[in-house]
Amino acid sequence: MGFWDHIFDNDYLQRADIESLKRQSRARQASRRSELRKIESQDQRIEQLEDQVGELTLLCRSLLTVLRQSGAVTPEKLQEVMDEIDAQDGVMDGKVTGPRRNDDPPSAPDIRAW
Repeated sequence: MGFWDHIFDNDYLQRADIESLKRQSRARQASRRSELRKIESQDQRIEQLEDQVGELTLLCRSLLTVLRQSGAVTPEKLQEVMDEIDAQDGVMDGKVTGPRRNDDPPSAPDIRAW
């Protein structure tokens, strides 16, 4: 504090300091609330994706079991087709990658509609 601050130290300056601190505190609280909403949104999105992965895993396992039991496909033939599809995007990485048309991944197909 300088000389002039001591001379003019009064209720007005104290009130101004208090109001400034209140504004800063509200801004920090709003920022924290925004971060919490973002985290909650991310948690919900992760849960949705986990559900979709679980549904797709069940579908794939069911289809492979039926195909194998019926003799319609051999593990070697399945691997050959998987490799062909994997190579279509130019990257042999064990998954299908490529341009996405929107932010939402496709939902698992409803096999009851077949």
